[in-house]
Amino acid sequence: MDYIEPTIWEHALRNDARIRLPAPHLRVLQEPVDIVYTWVDGSDPEWRARMCASRDNLDLRTTEPSSLSESRFISRDELKYSLRSIEYYASWARRIFIVTDGQIPPWLDVDHPKITVVDHREIFSDPNLLPVFNSHAIESQLHHIPGLADRYLYLNDDCFFLRPTDPELFFTANGLAKHFRSVVPIDIGGWSPRDLPIISAAKQGREHILTKYGRTFTHRYKHTPHPQLRPVLEAMELEDPQMFAKVAASPFRSPEDVSIPSSLHHFDAFARGRSIEGQIGYQFVDLKEPDLELRLLRVARRTDLDVFCLNETALGEGAEGAVNQLVSRFFESRFPVPSSFEREPDRLRQNPCG
Repeated sequence: MDYIEPTIWEHALRNDARIRLPAPHLRVLQEPVDIVYTWVDGSDPEWRARMCASRDNLDLRTTEPSSLSESRFISRDELKYSLRSIEYYASWARRIFIVTDGQIPPWLDVDHPKITVVDHREIFSDPNLLPVFNSHAIESQLHHIPGLADRYLYLNDDCFFLRPTDPELFFTANGLAKHFRSVVPIDIGGWSPRDLPIISAAKQGREHILTKYGRTFTHRYKHTPHPQLRPVLEAMELEDPQMFAKVAASPFRSPEDVSIPSSLHHFDAFARGRSIEGQIGYQFVDLKEPDLELRLLRVARRTDLDVFCLNETALGEGAEGAVNQLVSRFFESRFPVPSSFEREPDRLRQNPCG
């Protein structure tokens, strides 16, 4: 049995039975980690007017049909509940940046010291390209956010934390990023019209890695929070500014897009020795599933999940009302306590005894 000196034992008893180390542990990340969201409210009349004007001038031959789907722009207040999940289970985040096209959720406390709303005009290298309605284009510019930490998580608002986490779930203590490989393979062929946008973007990224490093890959990544290294993205853009500019100039999703932060960054960072494969408890649920209620009930009861993604492809006709009701019930059951990121009148209205 290891020996503990009496003075150390007495100090531990006065410190809630904890032995104080002389310095931070080598296996604990010391640098700050930020969180970045992209968010849109497709019901906003001004935003819809901009989107429809751009769509009407579009050459549909160069656009992926699903990129015009209403499901890409629907807001069910997912961001509100995702932020609640961060305050519950990832309160170690230093700052939270919410990137929008001139929109602010009405319930958001923009004066919260952790919250910064970032307009597209603040991050696009060429603001003349705006407006854009392509998540690939917006994502390609996120590393330009002023004041952003060198290490950050990129989240869609359909991602939720489900149990307490540490930064080391996403980054090693010595500063490497982690990536979470999916079991879903990418077929070895080149792009074809049958490919979904996520597949065509992955294949474009694969061609980039093949050309740059003479290496290839075979699998996609999970739809989790994506650990990002800002210096790696800056180096990637410096080395291939044309690729970043081309993606940023695509107003709607195109088969020629590259998914830079949620796919290509991980491959490129790994090739540079800056990223390793990680493990994460994860579940993906598609809102179009016929047994959606059962799937949500199972997620709510699981204790082995770090994060959960509630994604929508395309709902069947007449299904939206029932789906909205199920999702709202799940959110209020799983994340019932308002976060400090919500405006005070909203918090008090939902939690009158608080």
